[in-house]
Amino acid sequence: MYTTHTLGDQRMVFTLQQQTSILQLMLAMFNTAPGASNLMFLGSLLQSGQSFASLAQSLTESSLFFDRQYAAYLKPDEFAAKFVNDLVGDRVSIDDKNLVIDYMTHRMIAGATQGELIAELLGTLSPIPASNLNWGKAASHHNTRNATKIVTHLLGSTFTPGNIAVVVDYMLAQMAAGKTFGDMVMWAIDTVIGVDHDNVVWGKAAMLFNNRTEVSKYYSVDKAGTTIDRAVLRQILAKVTVDTGTVAAAKMTIDHLLSNVSGFSDDAGDDFQFDKVLVVRKNNVLSMPRGAAKRAELML
Repeated sequence: MYTTHTLGDQRMVFTLQQQTSILQLMLAMFNTAPGASNLMFLGSLLQSGQSFASLAQSLTESSLFFDRQYAAYLKPDEFAAKFVNDLVGDRVSIDDKNLVIDYMTHRMIAGATQGELIAELLGTLSPIPASNLNWGKAASHHNTRNATKIVTHLLGSTFTPGNIAVVVDYMLAQMAAGKTFGDMVMWAIDTVIGVDHDNVVWGKAAMLFNNRTEVSKYYSVDKAGTTIDRAVLRQILAKVTVDTGTVAAAKMTIDHLLSNVSGFSDDAGDDFQFDKVLVVRKNNVLSMPRGAAKRAELML
């Protein structure tokens, strides 16, 4: 079955399953509804042939998932230092950190954007094995943080912290065996939506996720809400629980906010637009340094 979405002069048709999967992906990765504009943009990527696992991987390497904002006025060396410190902290040597900071600084001077470099460094760090003497500790911390974020968004309070850690450890073990983070995001979503609601272990998580998906659909599809403020998008889901009554209450809140001029706003305190941050990287577009640096592998 297919559904048609129209926004301005844009028109796109994609399946209800694709639509639902995008809503689920946004909940798992960002704990939020996408809104109509993001839904259409992400749907267009699927229509162009990108797989869900690949889309999840791209989102993982975005500044929005890293959840840090860097002012555009920062000088190249200032941005590089802030980002590298946020990413790896004291988990690598000063020399290795300085090497990456220097590399990023020169890339920005040559024209690379903050978003491109964030995507490049995140994508380079994640596959590094924990056993790597220089970057393994930082990679392990980064992947653990990301996996914990996904699992917590999916399971919420339906799992204890100890049981959440078990799921996180499984995801990390699968990544160590060759799976991408995007693969494991899709595994986590499929696991939650694939169980019966009376399942002793996962049932409440499935009910919660189903209810949150329904509210997300109501705002993003049924009402075609367009706000790009992430805090507001999370607000409409904040009180949704396993109780189906909270779904009706959330829909009423959405209706009230949409009918109120000062309710939802298109202005973004936290700009949540994927068409601005997703970077399509082609071979050799963001190549590692050669020549004086003498380390094409840089972090590997």
